[in-house]
Amino acid sequence: MTIVSGLAAAPPPPGAPDVPPTAFAVLRDALTAARFDEPTVSARLGVPSLYDVKRLADGRTTLASTPEDANATLVRLFIDSETLPTSLVERLLGSEVFGALQTLKLVAPAAEGTGSLAATAMLYPTQGLWLASDRQPMRVADLALLPQDYVFSALNPLTQQYLDVLPDAPGGRVLELCAGTGVAALRAARRGAAEAWATDIAPRCVEFSRFNAQLNGLADRVRAVESDAWAALGAETFDLVVAHPPYVPALSHRFDFRDGGADGEQVARRIVEGLGTHLRAGGRYVMRAALSDRRDAPIAKRVREWLGTAGDGFDLVVLENGEYGPMEAYRNVTKGGKDFVDCEQWLRHFDALGVERFAVSVVELRRDAAGRAPLTERRVAGKAPDHRAIDWVFRWACRAASRGATPEARLAGQRPRVAPGARLAVHLESDASGAWFNVGAVVETAWPTHAVVKAPPLAPTLLELCDGTRDVSAILGGLRQAGLVSGDVTRADVAHLVEVLAAAGALELPDCPIPAAVGA
Repeated sequence: MTIVSGLAAAPPPPGAPDVPPTAFAVLRDALTAARFDEPTVSARLGVPSLYDVKRLADGRTTLASTPEDANATLVRLFIDSETLPTSLVERLLGSEVFGALQTLKLVAPAAEGTGSLAATAMLYPTQGLWLASDRQPMRVADLALLPQDYVFSALNPLTQQYLDVLPDAPGGRVLELCAGTGVAALRAARRGAAEAWATDIAPRCVEFSRFNAQLNGLADRVRAVESDAWAALGAETFDLVVAHPPYVPALSHRFDFRDGGADGEQVARRIVEGLGTHLRAGGRYVMRAALSDRRDAPIAKRVREWLGTAGDGFDLVVLENGEYGPMEAYRNVTKGGKDFVDCEQWLRHFDALGVERFAVSVVELRRDAAGRAPLTERRVAGKAPDHRAIDWVFRWACRAASRGATPEARLAGQRPRVAPGARLAVHLESDASGAWFNVGAVVETAWPTHAVVKAPPLAPTLLELCDGTRDVSAILGGLRQAGLVSGDVTRADVAHLVEVLAAAGALELPDCPIPAAVGA
């Protein structure tokens, strides 16, 4: 019998090939009956979502007393990783459910002869699913004890940000590489994908993905496969490929979920290199990872180089969501730094690679460019970026490339309006008499991307004129009527400024609508 003697240990993954399907059915019914879902558990713990949850070991004070119902019992066992009296667990969950937990190897004696019970894995609701992963360390010191193939919890902000940028693929064939728990593949199947694959280099991750598929009743549509990138996938092709690969630079490999080779990009590069073979025409690839701008080789240029001869068929968007320099990267790698010699070694390493900066990036490639020049767009992410924001960037890039040779031609028939959330700051300057004069303005947007546009003094009036009823000619007429432009200012001049503001998301065009921001 497995005995959980220390929560830093890693018991075998739950489940087994010979576990009867009835055990999964019993547990599913019990989780549903106990309302072990994200809204209910979040409310009981007093957090907006379980991505914000703290365990009791981390200082949480809610739901800390002895459990009195099944929901609290599940939280304490599987989210907090706390030990509980075996008799209490069996009484509150019921003997049938308790037996299913034992059959599925989700619980085991905490220590021989103590009459207490511990979970062998985390189990939590998220994204409309129930997921199991390895238990989180109870102390920082326990990090050193984790195995190389540790299965990282999906209840963390990094996973949330990754999932936010992934589109659905109803009726499609989906592949999640570097799957860990298999959360993206499982969610895709739950949301209508005809078939989803979850692959990982670590057999332990594959077993957890397989267990999670069975637990959620998705084993008939989710296939868990051990594969080093594309190695075990043969000639399989997919409509949507997604990945949250390891991207921490590592001179020696310690964790499969974290370490991305000497430059942090080894796994990401190998995945992109295989898209020409495995992504179908019209298909999409989405990845969230930290990549590096290098001397004469910015991120977008290198991603295109990874595509090789297939590159001309792919449109590319890079959405940058945070940056840091080589020194900060060194501190991240070493958890604060070690000594001068170690620091110098790492900085020389980054310099030899030509690294100038790192950027946490969402990369999306669409195999849509057959018969035309491929599009490349790089933007800075706004607040809470999601797949709709990325889709808008693609739509804008396509529009800019296909609607004419000049801004005036591209804006023909369009009546722009100010987008919700756009900010305007007017810059005033005083003269010798103390009078103030408008010398310019700055327009800033935080959705769908973040942009800052320096604009001329007429910007406030121009934005007022952009109310959805005027085209460029009418806007120019309004500016002239206000006495803000001379006779030599042309439609082309106004069209250029309007297009710059529209590209920043400060103005919305009828043929390229901006999705509503989350929470708007």
